[in-house]
Amino acid sequence: MKSRIKHFTKYILNSFGMELRRTRPAAGRFPTDPFYAQKEFTNRMGVSQPVIFDVGAHKGETVARYRALFPDSSIYCFEPFPDNVKILHSRFSSDPSIHVYECAVSDVNGKKNFYVNENDATSSLLPRTKRERRYYSKAADSQCTVEVDTLTIDNILQQNGIEHIDILKFDIQGGELMALVGAEKALQESRVSVIYTETLFVSHYEENPLLIDLWKYLDQYAYTFFDIYNLYRAINGQLRFADTLFINKDVRSRVLDSYKEEP
Repeated sequence: MKSRIKHFTKYILNSFGMELRRTRPAAGRFPTDPFYAQKEFTNRMGVSQPVIFDVGAHKGETVARYRALFPDSSIYCFEPFPDNVKILHSRFSSDPSIHVYECAVSDVNGKKNFYVNENDATSSLLPRTKRERRYYSKAADSQCTVEVDTLTIDNILQQNGIEHIDILKFDIQGGELMALVGAEKALQESRVSVIYTETLFVSHYEENPLLIDLWKYLDQYAYTFFDIYNLYRAINGQLRFADTLFINKDVRSRVLDSYKEEP
């Protein structure tokens, strides 16, 4: 009976282009879900009230997940698109520990053009690539450009008297390297523990950084790669983008290096 159910389940999944596989638990039983991995890091670092920056908060999808996992956290949301900012205020106005900023996070304090796409989740400080539209949906084509305020992470920390960011999350469609450049002082002083960022592997925007570019930049400040999640591929098999976790040297030393060596 179990065998018949298994074969039927595999048949249904295969019809949707999905595959059923047996997986082995991760060595050391470290969580394989990226959000629970972040929670594991903060727990093992003894942080009970983490400071979380959600850069590219969109309509609050990730904010809600962070609030559920970290009920005592302070969450700072950054979103430049006015319609989404209204939604964020509406969703979280009753929570005094969630702070909403109507701005983009980048490498300068000032203003920049923000390219609004039909699918607003793909809007960016970078314009769509002028080369062939191979690796993004036609529904994500550009609609218009608006001018938005920009702030750097270093400036945000200074203006708000924030000493440390426990989790820094980016979902800003190619703007990650600019945002990291604007966090130079914080990275130099290791004032960010965990960085959870979307990373691109092919061109989606003009001159968008790839994973290797972010990795090289973070390496000079002793931030190291931990894991990669949620891999998205094009119909031709090319890996398009994924989510990646980087950690500072203190987290690596106090958390990962405390585990036993591989058998």
